[in-house]
Amino acid sequence: METHVHPHKQVKDIFTKPVLDKIAATIADVEKGTSAEIRVSIREERDHDEAGLPLEEIAKREFLKLGMDKTNGRNGILLLILFEEHKFYVFGDEGIHKRVHPETWKDVAETLQEHFKHAHYEEGIRDALKKIVAHVHTKFAANGNSTHELSHEVVVG
Repeated sequence: METHVHPHKQVKDIFTKPVLDKIAATIADVEKGTSAEIRVSIREERDHDEAGLPLEEIAKREFLKLGMDKTNGRNGILLLILFEEHKFYVFGDEGIHKRVHPETWKDVAETLQEHFKHAHYEEGIRDALKKIVAHVHTKFAANGNSTHELSHEVVVG
């Protein structure tokens, strides 16, 4: 069995409550410009049963675990971060994928990659959230009576 000495800080050390609160506030803020529902899940690493799975499948499992498929417009968007691998995936529900091509999210991953390379974690996530909304705000415009169904709380695991 291989062990990795990880010179980097762990998720819980980097994403303290004040940082998570700022990210949650950014989610609430960017959602004002869209009817899409956004959540962020930051995981230290894959679960053991996810070892050989593609990132998309892991994101889909997390999406379903968080009940994000239950929104009225099927308009949930999950930003999944596998911290140790520096891998990112934007998973959109049926309503999103009908109108936004999955390739659209490449620049979100590139933004995160660039920020994470320089240990600008919070800033990277906040910029990524703004990019996500920039991609969907015209297709999922905010309407005055849109109530957001999902929590803004960042999931850390």
